[in-house]
Amino acid sequence: MKIVKVIGGLGNQMFQFALYKALQNRFPEERILLDLHCFNGYHKHRGFEIGQLFHADYEEASLREVAKMAYPYPNYQCWRFGSRILPNRPTMLKERPNYAFEPSVFSRKGDTYYDGYWQHEEYFSAIRKDLLQTFVFTGFEENERNLATARLITSKNSCAIHIRRGDYVKDKLFRNICDIDYYKDAIQLMTEKTHPEIFCIFSDDTHWCHVHLSSLLGKAETVYTDWNTGRNSFYDMHLMSLCRHQIIANSSFSWWGAWLNRNDAKVVIGPRKWWNINGAHTPISNSWLII
Repeated sequence: MKIVKVIGGLGNQMFQFALYKALQNRFPEERILLDLHCFNGYHKHRGFEIGQLFHADYEEASLREVAKMAYPYPNYQCWRFGSRILPNRPTMLKERPNYAFEPSVFSRKGDTYYDGYWQHEEYFSAIRKDLLQTFVFTGFEENERNLATARLITSKNSCAIHIRRGDYVKDKLFRNICDIDYYKDAIQLMTEKTHPEIFCIFSDDTHWCHVHLSSLLGKAETVYTDWNTGRNSFYDMHLMSLCRHQIIANSSFSWWGAWLNRNDAKVVIGPRKWWNINGAHTPISNSWLII
């Protein structure tokens, strides 16, 4: 039996779920489960969204099953404190502090509890076709504005730009990485390589984007997608994926917007630095450009 702990916002959940699917593929004779107990009392995002947004099948682990190989935290607060002071059990595989790729993910025998974000496509690139069929958003056709935008960006040479501010502005782990200089250089490089006809801007701070990006986008048509808010925010990821090219932030949300893009000739630009941690590894795909 193998169990994958899930925590975080939608993008992080998708990384963890992708590992879950990859483990199912690698160990078809074993039960592969998800530990969702940390979402009890977790108020940072919108709870576990995979089951709500996608046609995704999964089996959830009970606390008794978790207790066989890890600490059975019943809620987020218990995990938050307990994970800092309790040592790893032999059956636990915890992601490295620098977020480096962990080669033992698929070589461990027997019961294993996976605790981490697992933000490397090497864990699941072998099942890309399966994930593209799994991560298909439902209900998109019900929003006419999204449909109109989808028609527009798929009919032209389009580039998505994701600017995440909000919680990142004061977060010591993520702040000041994708600043205006990053977007200036990324837009210039993208313009040289792909000559976009239209830029589609995705952000939780549209006013900041109007003030700081307008002068950088030249004469290209620009769409600011500011209507997908709250529980509809996930539609932005789908629209991002429909653009032909992407400039992403140091955010798992736009990472997936780029990875789900099915354009074989896509150009994706991401930041060289992902976290404010010395020596931390970036999840940027080897086929993407980094600046």
